[in-house]
Amino acid sequence: MTRAHSRHARRMFLKGTGACIGLPWLETFARATEPATAQRFVCVANPFGMIHDSFFPEEEGLAAALPRNLLPFEPLRGKFTVFSNLDHGSNGNHALTHTFLTGVKSTEARSRPEGNVSLDQFLAQYAAGETRFPVLNTAAGPSSGELCWTRTGVGVPPIGHVSRIFKMLFVDDPAEAAAARGVDYEDQGSILDAVNEKARIMSRSISGRDRQKLDQYLTAIREVEKSIDQEKAWLARPRPKVDAKEPKDGTPSQQLPILFDLIAVALETDSTRVVTIEIPGTFDTAAIGIEDKGYHGFSHHAKDPGLMEGMRKVEHYQMLHLAKFVTKLQDRGLLDTTQVLFGSGMSDGSAHTNMNLPILLAGGGYKHQTYVKMPEEQGKRVPLCNLYLSMAQRFGIEANSFGRSTSTFGALS
Repeated sequence: MTRAHSRHARRMFLKGTGACIGLPWLETFARATEPATAQRFVCVANPFGMIHDSFFPEEEGLAAALPRNLLPFEPLRGKFTVFSNLDHGSNGNHALTHTFLTGVKSTEARSRPEGNVSLDQFLAQYAAGETRFPVLNTAAGPSSGELCWTRTGVGVPPIGHVSRIFKMLFVDDPAEAAAARGVDYEDQGSILDAVNEKARIMSRSISGRDRQKLDQYLTAIREVEKSIDQEKAWLARPRPKVDAKEPKDGTPSQQLPILFDLIAVALETDSTRVVTIEIPGTFDTAAIGIEDKGYHGFSHHAKDPGLMEGMRKVEHYQMLHLAKFVTKLQDRGLLDTTQVLFGSGMSDGSAHTNMNLPILLAGGGYKHQTYVKMPEEQGKRVPLCNLYLSMAQRFGIEANSFGRSTSTFGALS
């Protein structure tokens, strides 16, 4: 099971953190030997949305004038598109921000065949076994962990320390630790064999409804077995070597640029092809030259000019480093095969609405148009999950639906 793999790999690889030293600018690394056509996905999300007049352009089309907080993307014109009027069709304030990558409320997961699986986990199932980490869920600091969800409705906590992410990606385990982990895999395999045998015997004497539940349980067991086999396959393979020092953990504003650098190298070395980056609600505001009211405090601006200006500065910082990240991917020849999604489950933190979410899609080889205004009228609106379905298909998955999709997304060719 891909999500079980992710959680298990995180537990195994994050043992024994040590002292931290500074990280230099990451520019010189050996390229990975992955196929040129390998598809990648990166999602960057914040919890409080964006002030609309600084994010959404006023006119549509490739030549649309960029608002203040999109100006860092000017050199990338033709490589990104902003969409308005995309959402999941429901409103619930902060209680619905967890649906950003799923389109499905966590309380409704059990009634759906795919539960409330998030897009990253959905894609990771397809990429499992191709890279050391089928999915890498990260955050620039302490996070609520409501962005990523397994098919069984379990939230996937992100890794919020850049030092740990660096070790996972680029530091090999000592031989003794690797050998011990190999023994653990064998023990786990034996336990799963015993569970399967007991379940097989039990299935002979239970009702049809119970047999259905048991089948679901056994499916989960098979996915765990698959994830263990995938981990074992990577046990003896060395991690890529990089000419860089272990980064020092810091505040969210300090870690965000480092995290973008690490993820760029992770993609370049084909250590993973699916990544999420959470910008946490604990983002520190004093570090970027504004009053220390906290990110959440500025998001509740109630249209106060001073608070709105502070919020715009926080958002500009995020977009500046996102643009730098997208530029790195372009410079390294990865952008056309990497779909970079930016957004939030909250449209506007002050209005507390989940309608008309701020969505930016970069790269992926699409014919980008800078700004596309989707239908606003009820009955004609397009679900955000339609975009997710098309992104999944571009990734290589033969899927007919995702979340609350009604069809594929026709606004990009």
